[in-house]
Amino acid sequence: MSPAVPEPLPAARIGVVIPYFQCEAGLLQRALSSVAEQEHPAVQVVIVDDGSPRAAAEEITPALHSALPGLTLIRQTNQGTAAARNAALDALTAEVTAVALLDSDDYWERSHLRNAANALSLGADFFFSNSRIEGESTNYFQRHPRRGSFERIAEAPDIMRWTDSLSALIAAGSAFATPTVVFRRALMPDVRFPVSFRRAGEDQMAFWELLVRSSVIMFCTEPTVVVGVGGYGTWRNSTLGSVANLVRLTDEIRLRQHVISTYPVTAADRRLVRRAIATRRKAALESALHLLRRRREHALSEVFHLLRADPICAVAWCAHLPHLLYRWIRAHLSGPART
Repeated sequence: MSPAVPEPLPAARIGVVIPYFQCEAGLLQRALSSVAEQEHPAVQVVIVDDGSPRAAAEEITPALHSALPGLTLIRQTNQGTAAARNAALDALTAEVTAVALLDSDDYWERSHLRNAANALSLGADFFFSNSRIEGESTNYFQRHPRRGSFERIAEAPDIMRWTDSLSALIAAGSAFATPTVVFRRALMPDVRFPVSFRRAGEDQMAFWELLVRSSVIMFCTEPTVVVGVGGYGTWRNSTLGSVANLVRLTDEIRLRQHVISTYPVTAADRRLVRRAIATRRKAALESALHLLRRRREHALSEVFHLLRADPICAVAWCAHLPHLLYRWIRAHLSGPART
């Protein structure tokens, strides 16, 4: 058990930020219902309809309006997840002292905001929780074991305080899912999600900035967030062979380059990050060849975008291309098995 923490701080007044872009009916209703059922109520919920094919207004029932008196709806032309989150952050009222992130195809268990508010009252600046994927029994922490050290909070058995470095927490990869995060608003008067990241990495960029400014980081071991498997998800819609896949790989490379050039990262984690960059460069080559061979629209422009963002990628491709061609020729020459 850790030593007793200082006198609890005033209860957090939490504002919820939800970017919305969906085709499937019912997802936003489910997310909002989970917010309405929280044991620690939110004081404001801001939904930004980012030019969604299915309008957010169609999902907000009179019952939800009544259950969420601080509900705010903004509609804008499609600008991406980062811009939608930024618009929601800008719309939060002065009474909000903490910000909770939620995606429109995910939802919370009833205890999520209570645990976050408890951690913030105990001095946390940044809080995250465990999560699980809808329909699966294993949770996020089981699939991504903690690499660093932490201590249990005596006053809250399910809440841990992170005692290791930021490098140990997220340098090698995300230690938490985005919709599990709640942070003190005072940390981020000038922190926003970078809109130049179109398919991935915009959340991690913001998290690094927030975590650097945090004196105390806490997390909950209970999986209080459910990541939905339906809807329009960034990862589900960027499979190999799609232009979105190449865009996502570009963003992931840029994110990791920024991390090792900007933040304090240990030598061991630096090697892990560089290995992750190398893996994504190889994947980007395969994706680019697949797209160019099929003459997919925007493929060539996205290849040039990647090479401008990461010029070393061209060198890596020259080194990897012979091996890739050898594999391709061998697979085609072998053909189907003969009987």
